[in-house]
Amino acid sequence: MRSQLKDMKPVDDIVTQQTPGLKIWESNWNGMQCAYHVFAPGTDFTKILAGKGLAHDLCGVEHWAYVLKGTLRVIYLDGTQDICRAGDVCYWPAPHNFISEEGAEIIQFSTAGGLKAQAKIIEEFFKTKMK
Repeated sequence: MRSQLKDMKPVDDIVTQQTPGLKIWESNWNGMQCAYHVFAPGTDFTKILAGKGLAHDLCGVEHWAYVLKGTLRVIYLDGTQDICRAGDVCYWPAPHNFISEEGAEIIQFSTAGGLKAQAKIIEEFFKTKMK
């Protein structure tokens, strides 16, 4: 199977709605999500992940990625960090957080079910907060 970036569908979920400057397009195949991410300068997932009911207040889904442009800092539970730059092929085990001071563009592969489950937890938090 194959897809072109222009044919991927935009993601409009609680994560993209609550993370200024984040844009995601995806295709799903056999339980895997292939996604093109654009992180605006200053994108920080801390606000969307912390205090929402996720284990360790971090992303609990592993990812495989290729960094097309920019720089992405990945912070792990133990405090270690990876600085991923354009041209890097990456694996990010869970749990982790992402920050992109200068902005970045990546192609990322993840388990689709894990990301949907995580977005649902975050969405439930916002629904409860709005009541």
